[in-house]
Amino acid sequence: MCSLSTPMQMARPILVTIPDLVGHGIQMLPAEVFLSSPWGGSFNVLRFRYDAHRQTLQESGQDLLEVLHAIKPISGLEPSFITTHGYGALVLREALRSIDWRDVRTRLVMVAPPNRGTLKPRWCLTANVARTELQTLHDFDLDIRLGKLPRLTSALVIAGARHFPWSQTSGPSDGVVSVAHTHMPGHYQHMTISAPHNLIMAHPSTLRLTRDFLLG
Repeated sequence: MCSLSTPMQMARPILVTIPDLVGHGIQMLPAEVFLSSPWGGSFNVLRFRYDAHRQTLQESGQDLLEVLHAIKPISGLEPSFITTHGYGALVLREALRSIDWRDVRTRLVMVAPPNRGTLKPRWCLTANVARTELQTLHDFDLDIRLGKLPRLTSALVIAGARHFPWSQTSGPSDGVVSVAHTHMPGHYQHMTISAPHNLIMAHPSTLRLTRDFLLG
């Protein structure tokens, strides 16, 4: 089951936002508010929500297909805009496997994406199908499954690199996803900022980098 909580308004460019697998999209709210404002680009934000507690990656990706079909431009001259946080990047990549997106110009920002898995299990009060599935996918398993982004997609990956005294990892990470795990096959820009995973979407640098990249 998925939901779109904002009707499409064609007067403004449409920006689809896809949240992480915990928090019901709350962590995306600062970016959604900013990017819909005159200071953030005046995007018409479409909030895609999926049920990580009950849905697999494939099921969430299939739900997202409905949204992609709705925003797919009639001509190749119109760009599409998408922003993801955490696991939302995998939902998008899963959906793009099942749609002809080769001729669609897209500007995409992935914030803290676990493109090659996560560091450790995410704590959660209830069962979470998506989280459990993600724990079984490591290293390059996701590279093989999801592959490269469509050829006309311009992507920016923003990774968090905040040192935690209790961290057991040898490399930089945001506490949930290592910087190394944010990479994926293909060509894209990559930036690193000092922020933890759960706060990175509200970080001023994330907001600025996202706005500037989307507006091109």
